[in-house]
Amino acid sequence: MYIYETGSENYDLLKEFAEHNRKYPTEAERVLWSLIRNKNIGDKFRRQHIIGNYIADFANLHYHLVIEIDGGYHLEDSQFVKDEYRTEKLAERGFDVIRFSNEEVIGNPERTLSIIKQKIMEIESKTNNVAPLPSEGTGEARSGAAARGGWAVDAACSGNPGPMEYQAIDLQTGAQVFHFGPIKGTNNIGEFLAIVHALALMEKQGITDKVIYSDSYNAILWVQKKQCKTKLEHTPETEPTYQIIRRAETWLRTHPVRTPIIKWDTQNWGEIPADFGRK
Repeated sequence: MYIYETGSENYDLLKEFAEHNRKYPTEAERVLWSLIRNKNIGDKFRRQHIIGNYIADFANLHYHLVIEIDGGYHLEDSQFVKDEYRTEKLAERGFDVIRFSNEEVIGNPERTLSIIKQKIMEIESKTNNVAPLPSEGTGEARSGAAARGGWAVDAACSGNPGPMEYQAIDLQTGAQVFHFGPIKGTNNIGEFLAIVHALALMEKQGITDKVIYSDSYNAILWVQKKQCKTKLEHTPETEPTYQIIRRAETWLRTHPVRTPIIKWDTQNWGEIPADFGRK
């Protein structure tokens, strides 16, 4: 479906180039592919995907996001103009473009992945009730988050899987809002359930002036998709956990999410206040 949607009249020729590029990736492409393949960040990316008359290094068709990796020749004036034109043409087809240099990807893959995740969060925020990250900073930004009024949620798990629990902390008072567990699960399941628990409790109590903070990218994405995409083995021992997951998914499908969910910026603000302190 997507090929016909994004292909061009030169598709056969472009396909040959794309297949060659997939067979002989650059080092930077191999590094980035290891980070985003197999839905590692929540949704499928495609390598060397044809869009119109262009071959995108990496493309996600759900988010309409293209990732390009530029070698040194891209710094030349003539190539810069071509890159800008290419970006404009992709934008006309509804695609956002992120560009990285070879050096950025190879030298700092963690930062590269963080930028991609943040871009996906921004795209999601356009169609879902998920607030963008507040401006970066250290103590001042963290104080600003608390001043807005909200709950921070977090989970802890001894093993993977293992005994899992989660809690919420009121950022203004420091009081524990709720705690659940332990039950057998994973950290990602706990993070997901904590967000849904907070959403449901805020709705039940009529709270409309607070936000929810979570430091889990995966959990926020699962909430947005209204599905807990866990790989936890479904056994008699984990059946109670799956029952709770099903209730959470049903709640998300039957209730509009009006409370903003914000990704906690651990790098700049320190550990989320709901952290169990077991690292």
